[in-house]
Amino acid sequence: MQAKKHSFTKADTIKVIDLGYTIKKSSTLSFEKFLKTEFPNFNLVKLLEKVEAVFTPTTKLAIERTIYYQDTPPKLRMLYENKRTKVNDALVFDREFFKTAKGIEINHSYCVIPLIHQNKGLVKIIFQASLQEYVNMGAKKINVHAGLTVGGHTWARHGFVAINPEDVKEILDDAQSRLKPTEFGVVKHIFDKYYADNPGGKAFPMVLWAKLDFMKDILKGSDWMGEVDLTNKEQFSNFKDYVFRK
Repeated sequence: MQAKKHSFTKADTIKVIDLGYTIKKSSTLSFEKFLKTEFPNFNLVKLLEKVEAVFTPTTKLAIERTIYYQDTPPKLRMLYENKRTKVNDALVFDREFFKTAKGIEINHSYCVIPLIHQNKGLVKIIFQASLQEYVNMGAKKINVHAGLTVGGHTWARHGFVAINPEDVKEILDDAQSRLKPTEFGVVKHIFDKYYADNPGGKAFPMVLWAKLDFMKDILKGSDWMGEVDLTNKEQFSNFKDYVFRK
């Protein structure tokens, strides 16, 4: 996946507004100057247009679109959500981009589509477009809080690693209480090998557990903090392979 250059312009700002977004700021910079300065090569319009094309047809409810940006620390948030009253009707795409001493990071805060449109590959299309933009801007890391309904299993399948050993141990304990001894043996072997090789490790490969059918329900109910280090070839490859897999 090759990085692509893009210079965000005043015309791009107008396109964002034409898509229905309200732009709110805590910054002395214009929107186009902010993006060019803090998140260079980010083709925001292209990503938002993809969200419109893929997600908007999934709901008949009104959609609110807002973008927030600020100077200190440099941060950009995209919030796209419908006015739902039922959980199964929820349509939300919430992303936060921010800069740290190590570079640009992204919080995958929330992404859900109405229940009747799930498992059709729609989210993967948005993740593909998103990953291209992450590469374009040279982002270093994607963060996620894996929880909420089935999120613990979903993010594990996406290749996110668990950064807190305590979270992993809680899942292991849950597996021990719910699985057959032979099944648990496989789960514990993965746990033991990783932490034997990486004492205090903060990159437990949840994807190895996600590949086990009998771990699906346990991971669905799990809650853990995760990340994908985009500078780590293995983690980047796992994430890319999942979102581009047919």
